[in-house]
Amino acid sequence: MAEGVEESEAAEGEKKKGGAKKLIIKIVPLVLIALVIAKMTVLKPPPPTAAQAAAKATATKLALDTKCALANDMKPPKLPAEATGTAKTDTATTTTAATTTPTTKPELKGPVLELDSKTMNLDGTHFLKIGISLQLPAKAVPDTVKTTENWSSIASQLVLDTFSGRSFAELSNDGLRQRLQHQIGNDVCEKTAGEVETLYFIDFVMQ
Repeated sequence: MAEGVEESEAAEGEKKKGGAKKLIIKIVPLVLIALVIAKMTVLKPPPPTAAQAAAKATATKLALDTKCALANDMKPPKLPAEATGTAKTDTATTTTAATTTPTTKPELKGPVLELDSKTMNLDGTHFLKIGISLQLPAKAVPDTVKTTENWSSIASQLVLDTFSGRSFAELSNDGLRQRLQHQIGNDVCEKTAGEVETLYFIDFVMQ
């Protein structure tokens, strides 16, 4: 009789263990699913709104324009009203925060890439021979840049578009030549996303 009771108790114990195992097997997948859902909904930040994306794009563009302008001795763009903390009312305009736009020309430390001189026609029978060099980013290798980037083509096309067809008398003005150089340098900077910050005229001969 005692043996029968012991066997019954043992069977009952095994049954409880089996039930516990089944319960664990059912709970573990639910816990894993809950963790995945938590990671997707709670831990993962929500995607930016359209307004946030637009603000980020505006800030990125402003930073690039400022960098390029300062590298080419040009006036940097003004910050939008929201960035400067300027609030407009019906009666007055109040500035609540100072601008953080840099105002000093950055130090250029990279190597330069010299391009072959180009000859183009000016007005009448005159022509211009012009050579330029590009201010490359720090640690850039000029020979590698020649084969991996299109910066040379961008700069050459801008030079051609800027000077082709201009008059001999017009380009004899040193001030104008300098302004055009700064403008081309700024345009190259923007078209290369700030990689080429400016350029230099190393050859400028008119006949």
